[in-house]
Amino acid sequence: MATIRDVARHAGVAISTASAALNRSAPVSADVIAKVEAAVRELGYVPHGGAQSLRSGQSRLIGLIVPSITNPHFAAVARIIENVCLNAGYLSMVFSTGQDSERENHILRMLRQQRVAGLIIIPTRSDLEHGQRLKREIHVPTVLLDMFVEGLAYNVVKLDNIAATRIATQHLIDLGHRRIAVLTGIAELATSKDRLAGYLEAHRDAELAVDPDLLLKGDYDQSLATRSVSAAMRLADPPTALLSISNMMTLGALHALHDLGLAAPADLSIVGIDDFDFAELLAPPLTVVRVPLASMAERAIDIMLDLIAGRRRANSETDLFFPELVIRGSTRRLPRA
Repeated sequence: MATIRDVARHAGVAISTASAALNRSAPVSADVIAKVEAAVRELGYVPHGGAQSLRSGQSRLIGLIVPSITNPHFAAVARIIENVCLNAGYLSMVFSTGQDSERENHILRMLRQQRVAGLIIIPTRSDLEHGQRLKREIHVPTVLLDMFVEGLAYNVVKLDNIAATRIATQHLIDLGHRRIAVLTGIAELATSKDRLAGYLEAHRDAELAVDPDLLLKGDYDQSLATRSVSAAMRLADPPTALLSISNMMTLGALHALHDLGLAAPADLSIVGIDDFDFAELLAPPLTVVRVPLASMAERAIDIMLDLIAGRRRANSETDLFFPELVIRGSTRRLPRA
């Protein structure tokens, strides 16, 4: 395996010059840089990232912490951030918390040992106690994605979650639906609270009462969503429409209809928050509120790189992104009695 000594010899320069050319750690002419880079290519030399980090005191690693990498939403976030990081000369490391705050803390301690340069986190909780806990574990520039945490003065990049569910619910109301169920998220999360608030706000604006029986427990879990929707459709007066606040719960709702021998939109109009790759291939294609995922992920990593480079100071500012209603075939106008 080629070493930096081999590269220097091949390029006809001193070892210190070859190192400076590769790391840009000292002034080196463009001609010398070209010779050293040519030697690297010809010899197949691979710099040791860990050693470079120790020498320079700077890591080229970005940690990304998400609830679940199996969820298409978070897998897409990871893919976008990986591409932006690579273009900027960084590597991203992705970890799943499973919505477990203890696991989240364990991951943070591991990433601290790896000397990551920065973190992008979709947190497991948003309360003040958790904020204080995270503050003890985080010692690098950090951006929170799609949810703030109380007590943390970190930049936040998030969707307008209230608007997302408000426009989804309003769409169903405009179609004549009055018994609109909602699959709710984990109650303690700010995102869940905001998405439920948008649903309630649309009802309030339309002067419609909300039946507590139609507030269905989902907790972002596909299996739980299936059970909750199945129970709701067996009510004496079942819902005619459903709002699901996450893509995995939407799939759970579709499973419930299949198991009951029902279909959307004939038996239940469905709107899901968040689009996914195969939503248009479903029968019928799914009506969704589309999240500008690429723009949000790119903004998060741009802020992160600015923080690392010292071009920005950390604060509690929120970059808010707005959703888009995409009407497909899973909703229909409610026939008049």
